[in-house]
Amino acid sequence: MPPKKKKSKKSKKSKKKEEYLPSIFNIPQYENPDIVTPKVDLIIKLVHPVTDLFTLKIRVPITTRVEQIHQEISKMHQGAISGIQVCRDRFSPEDVLDPKKTLEQCGIFDGEIKLLYDYKPIVGPLLK
Repeated sequence: MPPKKKKSKKSKKSKKKEEYLPSIFNIPQYENPDIVTPKVDLIIKLVHPVTDLFTLKIRVPITTRVEQIHQEISKMHQGAISGIQVCRDRFSPEDVLDPKKTLEQCGIFDGEIKLLYDYKPIVGPLLK
């Protein structure tokens, strides 16, 4: 058996903390988009018949897509509707908001906005 090597005792010297050079890049401070993004209050009403039963009030950021509003309306009707059309201030088939656009792209930036919607009921929704 070979002889064992003696372990040398290393002296514990205080290690200096490594100091880094300042960054050469200008890194902007992180801003949380949930806090920074402006929000809008939406009052979503059914066109006909006019009733408070089908009125939805939500607060969403302006980066919300119109498709997400369609989903909220469908959820309010328990999924028994399709072909949802949403318009701003007054309902007209020519003024329907594009579901692929955000509220900001549709010209909705701040304040309290009134949206009107119409839909087509699904025949036999339990069969789907």
